[in-house]
Amino acid sequence: MSTDLERALSKLRFDDQVLGYSLMTKMGRPFVSFAFPDELVPRVKDSIGLYKSDLRLMTIDTEKGLVVLSPVDDNWILTVLYVPELQLGLAIAKTKNVLRLLEGIELPPPPEEFEDSAETNLKVLESIAIKAASTAAEEASAPAPAPIAGSAAPTQAAPAVAKTAADFAITPSTVPKRGPTYANSLSLESPLYNEMKTTYRNFGFDVLMLLDGSMDVAGIADTMFQPTERVIELLGWAATRGIVEVPVAEETSSEESTPGKMGHFVKCPKFEGDDSKISASDMEILKLCNGSRTTEEIAKTAGIAYSGVIQVLARHRKSIKMIGKTI
Repeated sequence: MSTDLERALSKLRFDDQVLGYSLMTKMGRPFVSFAFPDELVPRVKDSIGLYKSDLRLMTIDTEKGLVVLSPVDDNWILTVLYVPELQLGLAIAKTKNVLRLLEGIELPPPPEEFEDSAETNLKVLESIAIKAASTAAEEASAPAPAPIAGSAAPTQAAPAVAKTAADFAITPSTVPKRGPTYANSLSLESPLYNEMKTTYRNFGFDVLMLLDGSMDVAGIADTMFQPTERVIELLGWAATRGIVEVPVAEETSSEESTPGKMGHFVKCPKFEGDDSKISASDMEILKLCNGSRTTEEIAKTAGIAYSGVIQVLARHRKSIKMIGKTI
């Protein structure tokens, strides 16, 4: 079935960092669930009952991972289980992104009798007119108002379109803004989303969800525990497609543009913890984290995949300090 609710929930279903989710009633009873562990339902229900009408977005640490709860409206609560190694800030950002999609959907109250966690329960909601308020899409497709006869048409300077990532000046202190195609890039049915998914997998989606107009590139990198240069590369790609707005690089003379004239800022992990309780396999990676090697260099030196290094760093993130340097 193709409803606005199902499309919103599919953001979670196809997210590799989501282990399961459930749309629950305000009493904590699962209505529609996807791979959400039954053994966690009582704990979630107790938390909902504890806070009742004062429930806001909250998190629960469990042995299976991080659970994020947030009310959708007066009748429904969205509950999502994320992988244990996911950063708290990113889990909250992912949940809020789905909540924004659900804001425009008029969900009816649950029926008095229904089968718990049945996928067919979506048909109950589909039978009622569910309208999605896609304001951004409507404004983008709305025709421009015709100028009044006899009056001068307002002039608006069109911004220069940069065709490559090199046309933008993105630094660790840059605060990226959401561009005109931002909403479209997060739509699972858009070619832009498919292009981003093919090129950057979930990394691109995760970065875009952290864009709040106040967090800079370094902050995004730290939150995701990713190299700053990788975030800059993604934002450069996104800027060429109008997904984000970042400063455009100024033209430089041939002397200024000579390779080697400007350094490149990177962040290198440095392990500062106690190695007595760390497994030998993890320690092989952590001993390379001396604040002088980037994450990519550590992976190359250790002869393992980049993702393997990220997983080790995530497990010991409380003992890792990121050291900035220019190369």
